[in-house]
Amino acid sequence: MDAYLNSLKTASTDADVVSVIQKALDDEDIYHFGQLLESPVIAKLTESDEYKGYRRLLEIFSFETLADYRSSQAQLPQLNKCQTEKLKHLTLLSLASDAKVIPYDRLMKELEFDSEQQVEDMVIDTIYKKLLSAKLDQQRQLIEVDYVIGRDARKGDLQKIHNMLSEWATVCEGVIEDISHSIKKANADTVFRRRDEREFTLTLQELRTSHAVALAAGNNPGNIARTDSQFSSSEYRNEQQRTGGRF
Repeated sequence: MDAYLNSLKTASTDADVVSVIQKALDDEDIYHFGQLLESPVIAKLTESDEYKGYRRLLEIFSFETLADYRSSQAQLPQLNKCQTEKLKHLTLLSLASDAKVIPYDRLMKELEFDSEQQVEDMVIDTIYKKLLSAKLDQQRQLIEVDYVIGRDARKGDLQKIHNMLSEWATVCEGVIEDISHSIKKANADTVFRRRDEREFTLTLQELRTSHAVALAAGNNPGNIARTDSQFSSSEYRNEQQRTGGRF
């Protein structure tokens, strides 16, 4: 695009400006024309009866579709094969921006195709050019759009874009809030689970200790409810000495 913008700076006649426009429209790598359209020398073409149609043509390639070109074709320059193909690509991008599922029959109408094969070839070519990501569903006769590059935006569309971004930001904030709530709940659950695990471990350790003490004292593991006070009396010590510690 920079090469075309620089060429406009050195264009000395309206014919030179039109030549730059034609080359840009023919360029297979150029699909955005807003910068050209903003050039003062192109704006001046509206003052020329001979060349004013080229500025309008540039508007169609920037923002509009093949149907818009057809509606005023008599007042516009004739498109060559390459330009017609590009305008069909741009029309497909507009359709894909408006709907994520597009029936074949609508594409055939909007792109002026006679067969489903032409539709599929156009979609595949657009995907190959990395202008679109989509899946062809031949059984249901439609395409499912995953991603599409944006076209040039009119100044009047900026408020609409702003509103869409604001709505998207609001949705994102709601998602973030939900995720934060889930994280907090998961953290709380983890704390409670670890506390329960510690309490269980301590209880188990106490039981094992009590069991070991009872075994060391020669008690029946199933009857370890005696307390140390039971074994501290002089009678117990005398009996223990008499029996050698056997009961």
